[in-house]
Amino acid sequence: MRLGYPCVSLLLDRTTNHDCTLRTAGPERLRALIAQNLADLRAILEHNLAHGWLMFRIGSSVIPFASHPVNTLDWQNEFGAELAAIGAFARQHGMRLSFHPGQYTVLNAPDPAIVERAKAEIAYSAAFLDALSMDASCKIVIHLGGAYGDRDAARARFVDTVNRLDESSRRRLVIENDERLWTPADALWVSERTALPVVFDSLHYQANPGPGELDELLARIFATWGPADGPPKVHFSSQAAGGRSGHHADYADPAEFQAWVERWSRFGDFDLMLEAKAKDRALQALSEFTSREISASSLHKEYV
Repeated sequence: MRLGYPCVSLLLDRTTNHDCTLRTAGPERLRALIAQNLADLRAILEHNLAHGWLMFRIGSSVIPFASHPVNTLDWQNEFGAELAAIGAFARQHGMRLSFHPGQYTVLNAPDPAIVERAKAEIAYSAAFLDALSMDASCKIVIHLGGAYGDRDAARARFVDTVNRLDESSRRRLVIENDERLWTPADALWVSERTALPVVFDSLHYQANPGPGELDELLARIFATWGPADGPPKVHFSSQAAGGRSGHHADYADPAEFQAWVERWSRFGDFDLMLEAKAKDRALQALSEFTSREISASSLHKEYV
């Protein structure tokens, strides 16, 4: 099981999301931000390797405004050497990288202009992973979008859009259940019609479980991942005390984490993204707790 966290290392105070406003997004400003983001990405991956964390979600602003006409840079070629070096490092150490475009990346919107912008954002994310020469196990995670007053029509639009995507985008796309609208059963319905793998998010499931028995859902979800997709990916976070349902806590509850890991392990290998707000601080705290528990267990077995 590879472990990871998204976008920002709080332990290093580095991020892959340095960006700017649209008004200030001139070529030189964009070049400087890209250089900074790529330097921080390399530093974060080296930091993660030292801790044994082999998953990382890259911030969508690693190339600021990459899917917007304001960014006219040929960033793949201009930063080709840096991208190649980062990719080589990640591949050498068996790292799995991903993207998770934001809430405005909506493939099932009734407005065609919104859908085109979403397709452009996904294409950019795929192009970045391609520039690193990462294989198809490095994914782009998206939600199913809005319901727009007609859930059946909204799901059908999503399926139709996905089935028209070019292969470079489609081979990296995976879908995730969310905390309000779309359940694991909905994601499986879409997967059956698109062949997209499904990412299971435990906190979203607790907020919005939907129909189906959990173990049956997990068995079906794990089976959506083919050999080229790599091991299934899951997301874990704990509920924030006093927050709205589905709101991520700063840190993870270790007992809850262990219970979910044990449940997921029944269905085969998987990789786990910790989505705690404290980022790598939360992953470090969880790793330290797990190590103490393993050591205590080993001592107990030795002297029993």
